[in-house]
Amino acid sequence: MQRPTFHESWYRISALRPRLRAVVQVFRQRFRGKTWHVLRDPANNQFFRLDDAGFRFVGLLDGKRTVGEAWEATAAQLGDRAPTQGEAVQVLGQLYQSNLIAAELPADAEGMFDRFKRRRHKQVGGYLMNIMFAKIPLFDPEHLLERWKPAFMWIFGPVGVALWLALIAAGLLSLGGRAEELLGQAGNILDPSNWILLYAAFGLAKVLHEFGHAFAVKAFGRSEQVEAEVHVLGVMLLVLVPVPYVDATGSWAFRSKWRRAFVGAAGMYVELALAAVAAIVWSQTSPGVVHALAYNVIFIAGVSTILFNANPLIRFDGYYILSDLTETPNLYQRSNDYLKYLVRRFAYRVREPHNPAQSPAERPWLAAYGVCSLVYRVLLFGGILLFVIGKMFFVGALMAAVSIVAWLFVPLGKWVRYLLTSPELARTRGLAQGVSLAAVALVALGVGVVPAPDRQRAAGLVEPDRFEAVFSRSDGFIDAVLPTLSPADQGVLVAAGNRELLARRDRLEARLGLLAAQQRKAEREDVASAQVVRRQHEATAGQLARVRSEIQMLSLSARVGEAGQPAWWVGPDVDRFKGAFVPRGEALGVVASLEDLVIRVAADQHLGPRLRGEEWIGRAVEVKTAGRPDLTYAGRVERVGPAGTEQLPSAALGFAAGGPIATDARRTDGTTAAEAVFEVRVRVLPTASDQPPLRAGQRVMVRFRFADRPLMTQAVLALQQLFQGRVGA
Repeated sequence: MQRPTFHESWYRISALRPRLRAVVQVFRQRFRGKTWHVLRDPANNQFFRLDDAGFRFVGLLDGKRTVGEAWEATAAQLGDRAPTQGEAVQVLGQLYQSNLIAAELPADAEGMFDRFKRRRHKQVGGYLMNIMFAKIPLFDPEHLLERWKPAFMWIFGPVGVALWLALIAAGLLSLGGRAEELLGQAGNILDPSNWILLYAAFGLAKVLHEFGHAFAVKAFGRSEQVEAEVHVLGVMLLVLVPVPYVDATGSWAFRSKWRRAFVGAAGMYVELALAAVAAIVWSQTSPGVVHALAYNVIFIAGVSTILFNANPLIRFDGYYILSDLTETPNLYQRSNDYLKYLVRRFAYRVREPHNPAQSPAERPWLAAYGVCSLVYRVLLFGGILLFVIGKMFFVGALMAAVSIVAWLFVPLGKWVRYLLTSPELARTRGLAQGVSLAAVALVALGVGVVPAPDRQRAAGLVEPDRFEAVFSRSDGFIDAVLPTLSPADQGVLVAAGNRELLARRDRLEARLGLLAAQQRKAEREDVASAQVVRRQHEATAGQLARVRSEIQMLSLSARVGEAGQPAWWVGPDVDRFKGAFVPRGEALGVVASLEDLVIRVAADQHLGPRLRGEEWIGRAVEVKTAGRPDLTYAGRVERVGPAGTEQLPSAALGFAAGGPIATDARRTDGTTAAEAVFEVRVRVLPTASDQPPLRAGQRVMVRFRFADRPLMTQAVLALQQLFQGRVGA
């Protein structure tokens, strides 16, 4: 950090003779091995903390020495550790505003301290306006980093990099062959029941991330022969979620851009190592708290750090890495300034505006980055706001209101002020105002008047229109299964056996033969005994008939439907099912007509009510399949559910099976939606001869086309639905 020794306003306060007020109490405390002095005013319970160097300077102010004399004495005693003139001005200003020093201030000095107060208020206002990423400094970690530096510096050397590569390879190998399980667990990552483990993983990953930056600054400072220091560690409210941050600007003094870039990547470097360790733990543990925590660490430290921290379009690590490697300092501000320059130069016709591009090669680069960054930030922050509104409506609404003020009304106010008062528009003010009004009118016309396509999509599952489920009618072991998608009239669908039934049949047949012989003998010798034997014979014959019936039911044949309507057997995988035991009533497959298909669509809370209110029965829709966006199929709406239900048409539409609909994590069936859905039945129309037909079991997206309406009207409708859904209106 640069600490200029001198200050341009020093002459205004150097002759003052201030002193601490008599009522101020001083407490000496030790924080992490360093001495601090806490000043307290009992009258208003104001506190102020000074380090040892700052207190030495303030302690010399006894009302007799001047500020200049006290500063020179402190510098003579402490050398480079003494406060600079700028720091002395800052300390005096803070003490003055806290009413801890008494001094007769001239007008110019009092104005300077008042400007300091206004600057502090501006910083606080900046924290409030930047509610998405507000930063709150907490303490100076320099002493802690110096103490632990020898233990961690090797991580950023050749040995550390080699071990890091080996650890990453081990983590990837541990996940080999388990991609489906890994992705399947992602559906519940944002479920409220997982929030505690998710935030625990988030906190662990981000603490190590920030200390990775800090120790990298210390490690490379020695190579650069620079006294690199890290003096700020605090908390950033990332969408109201507290996460740690450090000020690693000490790396800006490094001469090597590669070392500066490594400092920017150090947080991700540490997080990916943590993700590799978590992957190994996850692969070696069974379901439980440790297993779930390891998965959350993989998600936070492995996935989110790449998607967000490595993204150069927002001012996280990837942005600073890109700035260093491209040797384009302050890239974000310069790209925005270049876009403003283009407007001032070509739209407002300002004479010789300042061009932030230092060379012709930078011009397209700055323009492209400025546009891409602006678009991405709007989409990102909009998505974050919608997510927060979906989880915590009123908190999200408050954030949205503050964001609209900060990102829309404040820049708009500055723009209007620029158009009305800027001296550089003195020659072309009328032109600039006319162009601006025309641009606003054009945007308003495009958003509020010009109709735009209004389309919404929903996921659905293709099913046969007529089908009959085949159930096991008796307990038994499967001996043979007809291959799936075979014509159902070719013979037995499922053949099963039951040795116990066969043995029972044999015993009953033998007993029946014995009773028949006994009955013939009794009829010759004793009529009364013959009647008893006859009743036993009849009972045994009935038992045998029932056993034979159960044996016959072990083999299931098709009951083909209407004449002329071909039926197909759709059953499980033969190799997996053969030899398995199935109890009575077990579903084994279906016999269905695959030429006549329907789609069962699950419409969410936004789409479902619109379909009910606009009489969609009989209207056409478009159908798309995954992996073939070039193919479009036609359908016709047959029925819209009269009310919402939490039961999905199929588990294939839920998160657990890779579908787009959130499911209730408390239920294991995978068919219970987190929010009520409206079931819509769509008839599949005949396809063109050159298109592959839809197949039963396919997951598709159905697009509903509404009447064109302006974007503003669509946005208002979406907000109304969102509000009604959250407040239950």
